[in-house]
Amino acid sequence: MSCLISIAFYVLLAGIVLKIYAKLSMGWCKAKVCLVGKTALVTGGNSGIGYETALHLASRGCRVIIADVVDSESSRKQIVEETGNDNIIYKWIDLGSLQSTRKFAEDIIKTEPRLDILINNAGVAGFSEICSDDGILMDMHINHFGSFLLTHLLVDILKKTPKSRIVFVSSIGAFLHQVNTVEDINRPARFSHKTFKSLLQYNNSKLCNIISARGFAKRLSKHSITVNAAYPGIVCTPIFTSFRNRIGESTWVFKMIKIFTWSFGKSAEEGAQTTLHCAIDKSVEGISGNFFLDCKVFKLPPKVADDDFSEAVWTESEKIVKLSQEEKIQ
Repeated sequence: MSCLISIAFYVLLAGIVLKIYAKLSMGWCKAKVCLVGKTALVTGGNSGIGYETALHLASRGCRVIIADVVDSESSRKQIVEETGNDNIIYKWIDLGSLQSTRKFAEDIIKTEPRLDILINNAGVAGFSEICSDDGILMDMHINHFGSFLLTHLLVDILKKTPKSRIVFVSSIGAFLHQVNTVEDINRPARFSHKTFKSLLQYNNSKLCNIISARGFAKRLSKHSITVNAAYPGIVCTPIFTSFRNRIGESTWVFKMIKIFTWSFGKSAEEGAQTTLHCAIDKSVEGISGNFFLDCKVFKLPPKVADDDFSEAVWTESEKIVKLSQEEKIQ
């Protein structure tokens, strides 16, 4: 019994040390910029990291467009109430639909004279082998193909806005993916366990987010558009609950993830800091095509650093989202 108590004590102590280290090493956006007169678009801005990102941008006087499939009117009102900035709007978008994404982009182009910041934050997990109406794996569609298409469709407005920025919210899970061939970007992960299969597909989409950021950075560099990918860290957000609900089972894997996340993870506000750093900090101006962690440049997953492979993923993504020749970035 005393041995078990001793083990429990050291496990608890290790946990406390880990928690303290995580808090002390956490990156924090320290930008001193005013965003009055600027416009930002945040996908998935209704809750979690997206909401905190929108809230922070609004507190600096920015016009913020919350783009979400969930009715975000209450979130919009809360941001207005907290910041005193009433230049906040909500627009509906389903990133799991090519048609919806196109319709949304048309509306933005028609109604917005500028777009300074595009934050591709929306993300889901747990769809397993469910496909969208476009025949695309739903989690890959929302997490990767939706943002890939949306960014292409908004390129012209970003080009005409001086020093605009694009941020793709990714994950460290990109290092643990199963994208070995180009075909894997729209093929179910090869794993029998439903939870692990869904986790791998989530990681696949996050790898593609970084590939997207690198691809746009290269193609848009001559237009002074800064594009980067950001990893928020392990964050306590509703995505874990929705993940469990979609999986339909409370596995030991999910329970362990939840315990670890709620014990040592960041809050949504803390998780938003690296995204904000990439979006507004002056030190990032001109630094493009990188993967940021805790407001610092982090190493790239090996597959992303493989230029030939990344170009092949880019080309295949163009085909899957059905880009016209005119919509492709030359």
